[in-house]
Amino acid sequence: MKSDIDKARQLFQKAGLAFPTIPDVLAKRLKKQKEWHFSTRTLNITPYYLRYYVDEVKGTQVEDYAILANSGHGLNSWALHYYIVFGPLRMFLQLSWGGIYMDADADAAEIRKCFLLADQIVSLAKSVCKVSDKLTIVGSEFYGSYLEIPDQDPQEKTNRFKDPADALINALQWMRNSAEK
Repeated sequence: MKSDIDKARQLFQKAGLAFPTIPDVLAKRLKKQKEWHFSTRTLNITPYYLRYYVDEVKGTQVEDYAILANSGHGLNSWALHYYIVFGPLRMFLQLSWGGIYMDADADAAEIRKCFLLADQIVSLAKSVCKVSDKLTIVGSEFYGSYLEIPDQDPQEKTNRFKDPADALINALQWMRNSAEK
């Protein structure tokens, strides 16, 4: 019998999509909630409401989790969601995929690019960031992307990006610079 993470990998493979890194401790807890919705937590709010999940980690202490889902509404407002709260890392990726007027090949290429960067970030997070740090990465093709770096002035606006990959690249660069210190 296949585990739910194996079912998710197979689903992504059939769709021609990359599969992101989910740390083992979270992968063991990943459960299929419904078609194209896998999570280590109960999904009371659709992952499409990105702001809910971002605000939640800012306002309360939440247990580490992973969400991997395709959700949206209408003909073209669909996205693949990869949300991971893991130690000091809070990463929320909302990447266009699944809309009737979208370019599936271009979207899959962008997802591969973003997941490759995200995989590196997940692997570095616990070794580079202090336990008390909060590294927040939000990458959305619908609502914009930004980066909140530990010990950064919250008023600094230079960490806003049009493209999710740019936010991920900048986060990875910050992590590499921090590791060298």
